[in-house]
Amino acid sequence: MTKLSINGLVKRFGDVAAVDSIDLEINDHELISLLGPSGCGKTTTLRCIAGFETPTAGNILFDTTDVVRLDPEKRNIGMVFQNYALFPHMTVHENLAFGLEMRGVTKTEMDGSIGKVLDTVQLTGLNDRYPNQLSGGQQQRVALARALVIEPSILLLDEPLANLDAKLREEMRFFIRHLQKRVGITTVYVTHDQAEAMVISDRIVVMFDGRIHQIGGPRDIYSRPVSREVADFIGLSNFIAAHVASGDGNGGYVLDSPLGQLRCAYAESLDDGQAATIMVRPEAIRLEPANPAASSSNSVPGKVLERFFLGNIQGYKISCENDTVLQVQAEPWTDFAVGDPLWCVFDVEKTWIIRD
Repeated sequence: MTKLSINGLVKRFGDVAAVDSIDLEINDHELISLLGPSGCGKTTTLRCIAGFETPTAGNILFDTTDVVRLDPEKRNIGMVFQNYALFPHMTVHENLAFGLEMRGVTKTEMDGSIGKVLDTVQLTGLNDRYPNQLSGGQQQRVALARALVIEPSILLLDEPLANLDAKLREEMRFFIRHLQKRVGITTVYVTHDQAEAMVISDRIVVMFDGRIHQIGGPRDIYSRPVSREVADFIGLSNFIAAHVASGDGNGGYVLDSPLGQLRCAYAESLDDGQAATIMVRPEAIRLEPANPAASSSNSVPGKVLERFFLGNIQGYKISCENDTVLQVQAEPWTDFAVGDPLWCVFDVEKTWIIRD
């Protein structure tokens, strides 16, 4: 398989830098997601890897070979587009055969490869169907099969689940994850869907304004965001303005906030008095009728301002001191009512500091 290295990648359209000095290494067998809002540069980065866009500056290496000046058909990539791009006048077999014919593969080899890859994507027996005779999920798997049948060095997927309904999209996330691990191909996956990136990725690359803001595993990206922008994009967060009071003696810090002093986890060095933002996820807060006074936790008094039932969770807005409102996601059977006094309790390790 192939290691992908991107060094100093820049792509400008006139005066606009769609991709601005990106450095990224993707290991053999690894699936990484480029995640960010529309216009962040993720698809432009993918198109540069594919050869559909020529970088303004930088290098793209497949192992040790710089492919920047190679035509797309010479890069040995498999590509899955958002709209699948299947040939409507060709059967499933003919769609898969097209790329193999362009490579001069014999009919015997071609039939064997197509049969094998259709079995891999669970479409055996559908060789003679046309795209309009297939469901959305089947069309998506044909697009995957067509990308895989040529045995590419690298697989590129550009929002391949965007056209599917919510339930099928969730199923296909797991299908793609398991398929990629089974075939072991180096894969770059573009998405704006945070949950999708969390499910399928070995690592997530969070992008804004053409730049990489954070690279890490799904758990690190979610629990330890490096900026408020990343934290706000990946799920819901409570943000509390604060200043560093002191170290807590256990590798973390005590911060002064509108809710009083809160103990927080943080691995880097901070100065006393330094401005910072405390982040705590809604599901990390548990609600208690009385203050547990546990030394390992932060405890904040409050009153239920709003409650809303979402099926798998009971959502709350809790009014706390100094007009601070905390969002909380509790177990669905939690039964605090509007107006009830309570305590919001969250562990130090689940209370993260974001530098201002």
